This record gives sequence, C-alpha cells and structure tokens, in this order.
Amino acid sequence: MKTLIIGATGLLAKPVIHHLDKQGVQLCLFSRTVKASMFEKKFEIVQGDVFNPSDLQKAMDGCDAVHISLSRVNEGLATKAIVAAAKQKQIKLISTITGCTVAEENRWFWMIENKYQAEQSIIHSGIPYIIFRPTWFFESLELMIQNGKATMIGKQLNPYHWIAADDYARMVAAAYKNPEVRNKALYIYGPEECLMLDMLTEYCKKVHPEIKRISTIPVGVLKTIAFLTRKKELKEVSSMFGYFEKVKETGSPDEANSLLGKPEINFRKWVDFSTNYH
Repeated sequence: MKTLIIGATGLLAKPVIHHLDKQGVQLCLFSRTVKASMFEKKFEIVQGDVFNPSDLQKAMDGCDAVHISLSRVNEGLATKAIVAAAKQKQIKLISTITGCTVAEENRWFWMIENKYQAEQSIIHSGIPYIIFRPTWFFESLELMIQNGKATMIGKQLNPYHWIAADDYARMVAAAYKNPEVRNKALYIYGPEECLMLDMLTEYCKKVHPEIKRISTIPVGVLKTIAFLTRKKELKEVSSMFGYFEKVKETGSPDEANSLLGKPEINFRKWVDFSTNYH
C-alpha cells in the first residue's frame, strides 16, 4: 500500500523510510522542510504544515496508509488533525510512534499527556492502527554530547532496554506486512538492559574517547537555569529528565517480539557500526 510518512525528516523516520522502501512500499514523504536532496532515492515529496488540513489532504491523495513520526510539536493536536484528514481520504491504516511509558497513570506529565491524546485519537478513529511504544534509542546518546562535553541530567537510576533505530524501523516494516498486528499497541525494547550513565560512559569510550569525564547536573539546577534564562527548550529537557527519574518502562515486548521478530542489535553491534560509518 502507498504510505505517507509524516515527519519524514526526523531522526526516527529515515530508517523507517529505508526499510519500507526496501520491501517495496510506495512512499510519499511529508514535512515542512523535506527536500528530495535529503534522500539518495527519488521519492514523492510534499512540503506542508501538519496543522494545515489542505496540506494534509494534498499529501494523502492516493495514499492507503499513514505513518506518523513527529517531534517538537503537540502530538495530541497534530494527530487529531491527521486523523480528521485520514477519515476524509479514507485511509486504511494509521501507525504512529509514542513511547514506552505512555499510560493512564503517567498523564500527569505534559509530554505523556500529549502522546496519550495522540494514541486515543487513533484508537477511536475507526481506522485500523498500529501503535509503536519504544524505549530509549541508542541514537539519543549523541544528544547528551554538547560542545565537546558529556552531561547526564539527574540521577537516572531506572534501567532501560536501549534499542537501535534500525531495529525499530525493521519492526515497523514487518508490521506493515503482518495483518495480525492491526489494532495493537506494541512495546519495542532492545535485547539488553542498562542504566543511562553506564550507556553514556560506554558510548564516550567508543565514539568520543577524547571525553574523559561525564558531568552530572541535578534536574532542579537545570530547571532553575531554564527559568532564569527563559529558554523553552532547556525547560522541556529538564522536565523530561525529571520525569524519567521517576518513571520506569511499562508493558512487555513479548507480543511485539513474537509478531515482528526480536531486536538483534545490542550496544556493541550498534556502536561498532556507528564508529565504522563515521
């Protein structure tokens, strides 16, 4: 089926594009900044705003499915707009990525509330759906390196089953071929469990050996800095890490692993590939 990728320029959309294309899925790529030059292969490209109904409907013309991979927007409101357009265009399948802690009991945190509302819009749309709830990605480790320094925010004593974006994308592509996963929310966890500090330490050893020390900044201190500097992004980052100090992974990956195949990329495989690639 022809599939529209919404948020096509995002870090987690690109491997999904690769794996869906690899299995012969016809793709249309949509975002505000997407350009043909960003991809090695020629795809149908539509630039537009996810909050503009006419942009969405134009992008969905001739499409059978929609995969949502958004960041830096209100996912609840954006998904509501996408679902409305999908109903008008008679889309046959919607898939989206949310997160491993999206649950009723965690709606007190604004980020999870947005993702929860996004899920609910899809679940109650009447359109067959697949929801992917991954844990932390190895690719996010590089975001903890700024100006040649590695920084941990908060204590982060909850371990996570870190996953490679490529493993996640392979599972998304497998889901598109498997009718048994329709109308399911699937937890996507990697093969190994590790604390964030240990993972960042190993990452620095392998990818940034020039960094000999990892700094730690308490969440409260970062929130104070964000308040004083009035930096919205810093405020959001401090809130997010404060949330993960309190909340553990939820759910089980067993169903996803059974239906889509277990993730095989552990940290060593991923970092060896990353090192060789760079």
